[in-house]
Amino acid sequence: MTSNNERAHGVTPELQRDYSLRSAEKQAAFILPYLKTGMTIIDVGCGPGTITTGLAQAVYPGEVKGIDHDSKNIEKAKKNAAEDGIENLSFMKGDAFSLPFDDETFDGAFENNLFIHLSEQSIECAREIFRVLKTGSFFGVRDADADSVIWGNISEPLKELDRLFKKWHNSRGSDIALGKNLPAILNKAGLNNCITSVSADTKGTPEAVHSHAEITVSLIEGPFGEAALKNKWADKNTLEKIKDTIKKWGDHPDSFFSNVHIEVIGWKTGAGNGRDL
Repeated sequence: MTSNNERAHGVTPELQRDYSLRSAEKQAAFILPYLKTGMTIIDVGCGPGTITTGLAQAVYPGEVKGIDHDSKNIEKAKKNAAEDGIENLSFMKGDAFSLPFDDETFDGAFENNLFIHLSEQSIECAREIFRVLKTGSFFGVRDADADSVIWGNISEPLKELDRLFKKWHNSRGSDIALGKNLPAILNKAGLNNCITSVSADTKGTPEAVHSHAEITVSLIEGPFGEAALKNKWADKNTLEKIKDTIKKWGDHPDSFFSNVHIEVIGWKTGAGNGRDL
């Protein structure tokens, strides 16, 4: 299993800036109707905290906790919250498998693209989140299904990119096609009455498409490309061809990108801890 530090190493500055554009209105829209004033909420794997901030605004004056394994994310999240003047929100570095909270603490929990990085350990994490939820509360999960990625104005080199990208994540202990398994994960963790929906993180404007191309190029020139060459998944010519295609794609007026996500809300209706695997 790849360490958290190695996973963090795969996040380029360009990708980190993209993470900072996430919001509760976009990535957590499916749970917003269930958020009520005064609720206590935990955002597990909160990253830079931009989604967490929206959750805090939705339940004010209820308390919201953001937890992440990356110290840099926590520092950035704290700074952003302070600048925005959000008082019912706090962040801490922590382990998603051993949350520093008592049983039955929270009215709701949320994660966005955390489970794809935990792969087969997602059920264990979901059970830990189940533990800190109050009976009658919910857990909203949202993870990508890389088998359903859409590149508008597609070409063969981009299909090869998707294949290599999945291989890279798998080598790091991640499963970026895990989204389709979310209903089973929540059920096995003990959550019931699950509601499933589908949404997408879409790059649809010329500016967003160009930015996504820059992010992809940064990965090819950085940790992703280095791993592909080191492990002989692709040669330099193949990567250069993909990079050239991405740059052209990023400037083409017909281009768009859509990263499909599965969303599931499950409820803690009893004190059980899920079905056996």
